[in-house]
Amino acid sequence: MKKTNQTLKTIIICLFLFLSTNSKAQVNSDVMAERLCKSWGLSKIEDGTKTQIADEAQKEYRLIFNKDFTVQQGLAPDGFIPGTWAIDETGLFITITDKSTKTSYKMKIIKLTTDELVLQQNDETRTMIIYYKSVL
Repeated sequence: MKKTNQTLKTIIICLFLFLSTNSKAQVNSDVMAERLCKSWGLSKIEDGTKTQIADEAQKEYRLIFNKDFTVQQGLAPDGFIPGTWAIDETGLFITITDKSTKTSYKMKIIKLTTDELVLQQNDETRTMIIYYKSVL
């Protein structure tokens, strides 16, 4: 279980590193913000040609967007990392700022529906697509 938690923590860190800066808007910012404000659970990650379906422990990872532009990410009971979020002027990206480190991460929004959130991150060597499902 400890190894699974460590692996999940490593994945979480990777999710927010080397983030993308290109996209096309699917809906306007107000609609996106309304759809975004809920709790999302990790469902899978595509890393190049590999797809990793979230195991039971990874499914407990939460990304929670609040209407007051705060965000929480992490696992219960390990605790959540607090931050803030914003959608850029064109509604193409979401920027998450970690309150403790003051680090900002900008991610491309590939898909955002009432039930599914798909984010893309790019670095020099790979592109990762992260899939989330709405969690009640």
